[in-house]
Amino acid sequence: MTVTVSAFAANVLDNPNYQVDINGIRYTEKTVTENSKKQNLFYGEYNTTAENAKYEWVIHSVRDGSTTTLKTVMDIAKDYEAKTGRKVMLATNGDYFYNTGSNVESYVNDGIVITKGNMANKNSIGFDNNGKIVVGRMTEVDKRLVIYDEDNKPVFFEIDKFNEQPAAGEIAVYNVAGTYSITNAGVMIGKTSSTNLNQYPVWGSDYTMIGTGVAESKSFTLKSGQFAVVYTAEHNAAFASHAYGTPVDLVEIPAGEFAGCTWVLGGYDVIVNNNTVNTNCHTDNSGNTAAPRTFIGFKEDGTGFLCVVDGRGAGGSVGITVNQEAQLASVLGAQYALELDGGGSSTMLVRINDTLTLRNAPSDGSMRRVSNAIMLVEKPAAETPDAPETPTEPEATEPEATEPEATEPEATEPEATEPEGTEPQPPVEPQPNIFQRIWNAIVAFFKNLLSLFTA
Repeated sequence: MTVTVSAFAANVLDNPNYQVDINGIRYTEKTVTENSKKQNLFYGEYNTTAENAKYEWVIHSVRDGSTTTLKTVMDIAKDYEAKTGRKVMLATNGDYFYNTGSNVESYVNDGIVITKGNMANKNSIGFDNNGKIVVGRMTEVDKRLVIYDEDNKPVFFEIDKFNEQPAAGEIAVYNVAGTYSITNAGVMIGKTSSTNLNQYPVWGSDYTMIGTGVAESKSFTLKSGQFAVVYTAEHNAAFASHAYGTPVDLVEIPAGEFAGCTWVLGGYDVIVNNNTVNTNCHTDNSGNTAAPRTFIGFKEDGTGFLCVVDGRGAGGSVGITVNQEAQLASVLGAQYALELDGGGSSTMLVRINDTLTLRNAPSDGSMRRVSNAIMLVEKPAAETPDAPETPTEPEATEPEATEPEATEPEATEPEATEPEGTEPQPPVEPQPNIFQRIWNAIVAFFKNLLSLFTA
């Protein structure tokens, strides 16, 4: 069914059917009529650049290394919550995908390139939750070594050389089986299931049995499925104590225009580019046919938003073309916007009364399994501002709060804990630990045994 492009009004979300505000997250549902056609809109926005922002945008998929399992948006959200302990507040479907589970265009997760798109007619949107927004094709990447901090956040190191001795201050990666000799360097061995160590990402784990740090000279042997990180004194603290079995990966990060984007999500057309509306969107893949649509946008003030329009009769909604989608993104305030996968994939989840809930009517009749999802989630606890009423009031740290009288030794004198009507008890001798007790028992046994032969 072809629908003539119509203009959504600037006040399209006024007088909504339903609206809720949750800690600055504004979620709205609205049924509108355009050219006598009913359209059900589902819209959620949040500004991650605002002071004391409690949430951030992330992209998530259910992966084992680089192998993705198709899941519903609900299952992807639950997987994220289970792995991070952080609640998902809003979520929609993300990129187009193949039946194998892989997404079609570029995908960057927490700074690490999972896939690079290679279709000239597809595009991506990159962001960092701090105001950086890029749209277009991500074609440039840089190689990095990555280990992870105590919060499981990636720590990136530049790779200076491959399969040769690093100079002072450099890091080299060896990825060819063989025996090598190095000087004034340390070695960390990585083990991986990847069969092609030149095709990134290479997911690995520390396989170093004994970490000795930097030495004047040493040799090492690499077997199939192994790689070595050879480092010099400047990086000794980072690698010498790296724990056996913990992750160490060889990855790519966005470069060029996308450099600094910690998240990149693939889609189809860039529908708004620096406030310019795309009026010549694709017509292939049912682009000029009314259908369910999903898109992501960012406003000039840093506010990001997700929007789903139902279609194909689901919930009585007709759906829109991609050109209409672009015009709608513009009136919603997008400076940049990208068309995401639509049709039966279009899904909107919202956390209401602390329950993640499906709000739209997917045209398949139920949620479709997809490759990844774009979600608004709680920031890690360490990054979430507590925003106390008086966060730096000097009274909170006045010496009166820690007067010596509060810790006078009389409060911990033994007499304070003596039972009434009993004599003071002698001090209790420290008890040996379980290993010492076992050793003492063994010694006593042999002493007794020896006494039998000397009696």
